[in-house]
Amino acid sequence: MLPLMITIGDGIHNFADGLAIGAAFSLSWRSGLATSLAVFCHELPHELGDFAILLHSGLSVRMALLLNLGSAMTSFGGLYIALSVATDLATQQWIAALTAGLFLYVGLADMLPTLVHINSKRPWLIFALQNAGILTGWAILLLLSLYEGSLLTTGL
Repeated sequence: MLPLMITIGDGIHNFADGLAIGAAFSLSWRSGLATSLAVFCHELPHELGDFAILLHSGLSVRMALLLNLGSAMTSFGGLYIALSVATDLATQQWIAALTAGLFLYVGLADMLPTLVHINSKRPWLIFALQNAGILTGWAILLLLSLYEGSLLTTGL
């Protein structure tokens, strides 16, 4: 049952990623590129974690890869839907609100309890590392949002 739940949940999550990327590209190609970079930075460790969970639940490497690939393909559905319907500002704002809500839900309902309930001999080290990771992610997103207009014009 766990592999099915992981695949369905990840498929919905990837669909929202596709919606966010599509809405950003409908705004401008620079915004789309910055959003794609942010989603890539988020998805790489997320998909590796899902792959590890699928392997740990007893699936073969091939089956885990197929399930991961299947859930990743839902992002294209979200991308195509967002590109086709996000032609005006109001629709783009609705898509942004929907995807932001889904991302906040995942962060608050799934990741935050995992961060809080860690048993370690060095709780302050774990606390410092977790906060360093969160603050680094926020700083990267802040820099992306501040400099997305000049992202490619400076040669980055």
